[in-house]
Amino acid sequence: MSNRINKPMLSSEQLVKKMRDEKGITFKYTSEDAAKIYLTNVNNYLRTAAYRSNYQKYTCGTNTGKYIDLDFAYLQELSVIDMHLRFLISKMCSDIEHSLKVQLVNHVLQNNTSDGYSIVKNFLAQNPYILNKLNIMASAPFTDGLINKYFTVKRTYDSTSKKNLNQIVSYDDCPIWVLCELLSFGDFIYLYRYYYGVEKDLTITPALLNLVKSLRNAAAHNNCIISNLRHGASAPPREIRDAVKKIPSITTSQRQKKLSCRPMLEFVSLLYVYSQIVDGKVRIHRVEELKVLFFDRIPQKKTYFKNNDLILSNYRFACIIIDEFLLQ
Repeated sequence: MSNRINKPMLSSEQLVKKMRDEKGITFKYTSEDAAKIYLTNVNNYLRTAAYRSNYQKYTCGTNTGKYIDLDFAYLQELSVIDMHLRFLISKMCSDIEHSLKVQLVNHVLQNNTSDGYSIVKNFLAQNPYILNKLNIMASAPFTDGLINKYFTVKRTYDSTSKKNLNQIVSYDDCPIWVLCELLSFGDFIYLYRYYYGVEKDLTITPALLNLVKSLRNAAAHNNCIISNLRHGASAPPREIRDAVKKIPSITTSQRQKKLSCRPMLEFVSLLYVYSQIVDGKVRIHRVEELKVLFFDRIPQKKTYFKNNDLILSNYRFACIIIDEFLLQ
């Protein structure tokens, strides 16, 4: 059946009625009128209701299909916590990206077998799709200056599309430190892997960076990070499994369950990579933000979640990881 018929567009008043009568969501801490205003002016129903996945439903009796102990205010609070988490994740991922790029450039400068230019030439020759992205960036604000200075760009006019087209025809004069400034985090991971190879003893492997990138993309696209904290089928990389295994307060069962949850695995990977890569004042400031969020802001309305073991256990697990990876 079409979604147009099965899931018609509803007004905020109709949505509140549906949550109350069909979903069993209560309005003890936020009135129904306030909820209607919230869904109209602050946050839409799809995003607010996304966090209901962290609650169980009655499986029998007159309330079958309705949520157990779920109030609208709980969904609001989870939405606010998620917003703060996304902001912090974005900043931490930016710190990691910057530190990795600085590290790679320094390694190249200290490498007597590389002049900083040949690696760019060989890398772009093997990754033409990245070169195509640079073609587009040749006319983009903030990047056109670098590309036109360090690349030879041929410009043509396409009469069909009526657009000016750029084509980089030479990149012999682009050094590694310029290319790093032009690459997105995802494309930088390819350069990182290309330069360091597949060394088995590499502290930060591409598999770990891909988990960080996935979380970064989710935060950048404003996705709901903690909308589903149930354990799943994700498998942690060896580095994460071994690092968490060393924490005595985390049991084998806890480790396996929590790291099988994709959002938790990505968050733990972020914390681990951050602990290994980022130093200095920026780390001090970011760790302080992390402490304020997890040990001050999140517990402010902890009574909302006192009966939800899924949320509580994930929160406690994250706090242990933060303490072990960044506060010791």
